Amino acid sequence: MRSMRHVITLGLSLAIASTAGAQIPKSVLVDVVETHKASILRYLDAAPDSMLGFRPTPGVRTFAEQIEHAAAADVFITHVAITGSNKLPSFGDTAVFRHSKAALRAYVVASMDHTLDMLRGVTDASLAQPITMMNMSKPRYRFLIELLDHFPWTLGQTVPYLRMNGVTPPVYTPF
Repeated sequence: MRSMRHVITLGLSLAIASTAGAQIPKSVLVDVVETHKASILRYLDAAPDSMLGFRPTPGVRTFAEQIEHAAAADVFITHVAITGSNKLPSFGDTAVFRHSKAALRAYVVASMDHTLDMLRGVTDASLAQPITMMNMSKPRYRFLIELLDHFPWTLGQTVPYLRMNGVTPPVYTPF
């Protein structure tokens, strides 16, 4: 039932957001990031420890770096859009969590929890406030909508990493 409600809410929110002065409600953003957190943990849990340093070709991120990037981008986008500061809290040491699955999992949980805390703390009214980010002025919610785009795209890049290591990727479900 929750999935159908989420589909309807997201669909209506996107339709409303296309009209002047409308926005996506905070509750939808929180639901989406909760889905991100569950998804990234499923993908990480599916990978053997030996995969953390795997990169399919030279010049691309390792599996651990790609997982880190997916979580870190949600934190960065949310933190900057809400606080205006790019000074993020530390969620772990890259020298450790890029080489330890347990430490990477802890990093992901802490990162995603921070993102969720930030979203839960914002009001729907403040989502409509104009902010400047990346040298652009837009309503705060417009920058936060990037969470809907960047995360699935980034996590989806780990599918070949998993397949090349004999792992069937978990089913990605956006709900």
